[in-house]
Amino acid sequence: MRNHLKLSRVSTLALAAVSVCLPATAFAQQSNSPAASMDDTAPEIIVMARKRQENLVDVPLAVSIVGSDQLERDQIYNLTDLARTTPALEISQSFGGESNGGGRIRGIGTGVFNPSVSSSVALVVDQAPIGNLAFPQLYDLSAVEVLRGPQGTLFGQGASAGVINVRTTAPSTKAFAASGSVQFADKGTAGSEFGEQIYDAAINVPFSDRIALRIASQYRVESGLQRRMNATPTDPAGKDNELSDLGIRARLLIEPSSTARINITAEYGRRDEDGQTFAVTSAAPNTSPAGNALRNNLAGPTCGMTEFSARADQYCEALSSVVETEVYALTGRFELDVSDSLTLTSVSNFRERNFLNTRRDFSRNTWGFSARNERNDERANGFSQELRANYSSNGIELVFGGFYTDFAFERVPNGPRPFTFGPAASDNRIGFSICNAGGTACVPGRQPLFTREVTRNRTLSGFFDASIQLNDKIEAFGGLRYDDFNNTTSLGTNGLATNQSIELNDDALSGRIGLSFKPTDDINLYGSYSRGYKPPAVGTDPSGVLFQLDAEKANSFELGARASIGRVQLAANIFHNSLFNFQGQINRLINISGGTELISSPINYSKVVSKGFEFNVSGTVVAGLNVNLGYQFNDVRFPSNFLAEDSTPTNPLDIGGRQFLLSPKHKVTLSADYMQALNDSVEAFINTNVNYKSEVLYAVRADPSFIFPAHAIINTGFGIRESNGGWNVSVYVRNLTKQREPMAYFAPLVPGTGAIRSWPIAGLTARVVGVRAGFAF
Repeated sequence: MRNHLKLSRVSTLALAAVSVCLPATAFAQQSNSPAASMDDTAPEIIVMARKRQENLVDVPLAVSIVGSDQLERDQIYNLTDLARTTPALEISQSFGGESNGGGRIRGIGTGVFNPSVSSSVALVVDQAPIGNLAFPQLYDLSAVEVLRGPQGTLFGQGASAGVINVRTTAPSTKAFAASGSVQFADKGTAGSEFGEQIYDAAINVPFSDRIALRIASQYRVESGLQRRMNATPTDPAGKDNELSDLGIRARLLIEPSSTARINITAEYGRRDEDGQTFAVTSAAPNTSPAGNALRNNLAGPTCGMTEFSARADQYCEALSSVVETEVYALTGRFELDVSDSLTLTSVSNFRERNFLNTRRDFSRNTWGFSARNERNDERANGFSQELRANYSSNGIELVFGGFYTDFAFERVPNGPRPFTFGPAASDNRIGFSICNAGGTACVPGRQPLFTREVTRNRTLSGFFDASIQLNDKIEAFGGLRYDDFNNTTSLGTNGLATNQSIELNDDALSGRIGLSFKPTDDINLYGSYSRGYKPPAVGTDPSGVLFQLDAEKANSFELGARASIGRVQLAANIFHNSLFNFQGQINRLINISGGTELISSPINYSKVVSKGFEFNVSGTVVAGLNVNLGYQFNDVRFPSNFLAEDSTPTNPLDIGGRQFLLSPKHKVTLSADYMQALNDSVEAFINTNVNYKSEVLYAVRADPSFIFPAHAIINTGFGIRESNGGWNVSVYVRNLTKQREPMAYFAPLVPGTGAIRSWPIAGLTARVVGVRAGFAF
């Protein structure tokens, strides 16, 4: 009965959301509407899921695509926002996601804080794999494809759970073009709970009929999502945090002949975080002696907190967190049509990501102590090279080639040299410590300690993928990939000396095989088996000793159907994915030298099974109404006899068989846009984006307080625009009902207080109300 009630709520919510954006006259074909005479021919939707251009209905894979129109109206600005576009995708940037994007598909993703761990969901931008060098900002995109299940055959070891395939807007040699937009929201105005400013601009310049340049940029400032309550002489009432993102991209297209194409892309991104703490006490401490002590300490005269709320907006921090991230990238893609049947492609990519950590506060502990990481930089870079051939002739489509990637990571101290390690004085620490602000007292054994880490991953691969037309209705498809992997990792404490190191070597075959049956040109039925692979990685146990995490292996079975009916696309699939040796981690509070510390220990889960089904409907359902509606049921559970993080030797808590971490069993995504012509050149519009999730577990704990209940995030907007897209003006609201969905929950550093710490995120944890104006010509 409970499941029936959940499904009933899902259906009711979806229908209600459609009704919000659909006037009563929408289903009537109105003769005075320009859209009333729309063409019923199915649009051709092009995807690159098999590294060749194909119509979506012809692809026998579970893949969805979101175009530029939906990305704009749903206000997709970063990787976290992508989770609103498809029910199979979740983004969790708190569990390794700062490096690898944090993608989870069908409940499976990267669950380890470690640079040696390959991503489970590959992030690919313009055919170049990003690996562990992701930057959160998204802008000037033409489409985003989400591929479910193991995709290692074509996309490699970082695609054991799926792929996010991003396509930026390409230069055009046809005409000069420019576009831009401004968005503004003010904290406290019209119910907005934080401030936001977003500036977008793009320009396309054709130099000739063979050369064109496109430059695009976005600048975003978010302020007041959190507020540091500590009074200072310069900020006697505390200070709002501020986060800013800057991205700029230049794409150059050169066509030296009718058979050759050169694309060169250069990109720069920068994020500055001022005052945003890692985790905030969001559930009020209880009335136990320990809870009262924590409450009194956090709300005392040195801080001045006035509330403990699920929004997690107020926090104590003796010294403000300051973090900067920079990304540089250069990609070159060369394509040569050797003949009508054969095309050769080379994709070269270099990417550098620097995480400059002046100070990051992980939580103010009781009695004024803070766990902080200070004055260290994480510098990483990667190079990848792919050479492939696409062959097409007589019912055979073949993609084959080789791939090489090299990733290097190093954690180094920052500041003036020579370095002095160990002092606890304020603004003079290097590394991790648990001390008071002035450094006059530290938790025993937790004076500043710097850990230098050096990691290098190298992979060499060969692959092929083929589809063979057996007759006019049946296609066989499949492929194999061989990966040879090497990792070296070393650690050193203080100084720069290495005191331990480890080397890993592994190789594996991954691949897929399947059949596709097309009874008509507009219907595709398919079934497949895929073998996924994610290489071994390095972890550290609670004592800091390096050890090997075993490689992940996955067996995935899928049955699916896809159909095109008029201007509507329908898709459905059933999946069963068994994942062996899942690379995760356990976070436990451990008493060290008289103090309590949160220790993260990587582990291999024996087996995780994800099974369920999903369906999707997208397209123009009636004149003026565009809809993208998806639903996923995903039953993914902890392995049997799995002990929760809050277990103790005297009280083991078995959560085996429970729904898995960060994985809702039910999820619905809806994006809808309705327009009504006001005259020959202007139309009014209203759009809605709804994300419904059943309850979600945010920590590997048996305590039900760490489960966020079933909820819906509702975003909407309305305005007017020129019919040909020349300009638009609108009002928007994200998180209309002020849901308090966090990015993550963390255990309190003071056991027994009843407190919970959480990581808030704009649009999920707080509401924003703003205005937007844009132009294009």
